[in-house]
Amino acid sequence: PPPSKPTYYPKWMKGYHDIKYKFAGASFPQGKRILSLRTAGAGLGTCLSLPNVGYNPPVAHVMHFINDNSGNVGNDNGGKVYEDLAYNVPRRFESFWPQAKVLSVQTNGGDMKEDGSKNTVLLSPKCLVSGDGCSSDVNPSLHLPASRVAMEFDGPTRRGGRLTQSSDVTMLDHSIQDNDANGECYYTAKSYSQYNINQDLQVFYKEITSLERMNGSGGGIAGKIRVAAFLPRYVKDMDATSAGGAGDAYDEDEAVAIYDYKFFMKKTDSTKVL
Repeated sequence: PPPSKPTYYPKWMKGYHDIKYKFAGASFPQGKRILSLRTAGAGLGTCLSLPNVGYNPPVAHVMHFINDNSGNVGNDNGGKVYEDLAYNVPRRFESFWPQAKVLSVQTNGGDMKEDGSKNTVLLSPKCLVSGDGCSSDVNPSLHLPASRVAMEFDGPTRRGGRLTQSSDVTMLDHSIQDNDANGECYYTAKSYSQYNINQDLQVFYKEITSLERMNGSGGGIAGKIRVAAFLPRYVKDMDATSAGGAGDAYDEDEAVAIYDYKFFMKKTDSTKVL
């Protein structure tokens, strides 16, 4: 599916932040009977927004947000802040799944021209864990505003042993709301398609995030994230056909699983960040 334009954030998100997640619950609005391993979040690494649903990472990891003054993403970016996907996604992935190790990352950074049309280069060169291919001179688009990220990682499998695996996540659409009178709150909703190549698994989910800048002692940003997993009928029917039966009745336009987390972000010194 074609990616949407990147998402932009308030100015107070700029910089490096320590972020700590806490699981707040899961629910299954249409019952557990219709769930399968083709549901986003049912398996490890099948939802890059929350790579290990139910797990509480014991320590914070670092996130990075960059101020864009390049004019790479249309005429309305106005120097807004965007998420550094190449930096953030691998760190969140390893924080939620410590047994896995990210080997490479790519983004579609800079994929939008100033008039909003598409460039021909879909993904940046691979940035390897060794550092090869990561410098700005050989990979100038890696950390530009992006709405697609692809990773290779080494991780355990259900059958035992370890395997080099791949995930490719595309943001299909997004909306934002930041009309708080004091400019201290921000809300975003993003729809994703994720393809895990080794499992031939495509999943769909929507991520809803709220951010509130705290002005009390020590400051920081309090947030909530909700991921709603969807199961298109054709996916469920494939499972039913392979099992030799008929699929359960359900509404494919409604979420089949909902995962909730709370998190807290605190600015950190960039000189201390690797």
